[in-house]
This record gives sequence, structure tokens and C-alpha cells, in this order.
Amino acid sequence: MPPDGYTTVTISDGLAMKLTRIMSQHDCSSYAEAVEYAADTTLLQEEETTILELIQLLAERADEIDESSLQ
Repeated sequence: MPPDGYTTVTISDGLAMKLTRIMSQHDCSSYAEAVEYAADTTLLQEEETTILELIQLLAERADEIDESSLQ
């Protein structure tokens, strides 16, 4: 979620590629749905997660997706 007063965020090309993979693998129609899917999946695994922990978990999961797509 962007800070108050902002309506967009800038993401790296690498993250955009990872979100695109999530979109195609899980039938998401937008980056927002892909982020929501990744967050929901992560939160189901961890009951209490801080924002920083969530960001780290999402980055690790995106890296796992990258690795599995290379195989």
C-alpha cells in the first residue's frame, strides 16, 4: 500500500517479472491481485507477521519461483 496521499508505487523490473509469473500461474488479472495472492498465501502460513517479515517472505518466495522456473 502506498503511503497516504500517494496512489502508485514504483517496483523494480525484477519484481514486476515475479508478479507477472504469479499472475500467470494463479490466474490473477493484475499486479494488485498477485500481491494479494502472495500476501494471503504467506499470512496463512504465519499467524503473526510484521510488515518487514512479510516483505522478506514475499521476496524469498519470489526467488523460489524464479529458481523453479529455471529448472
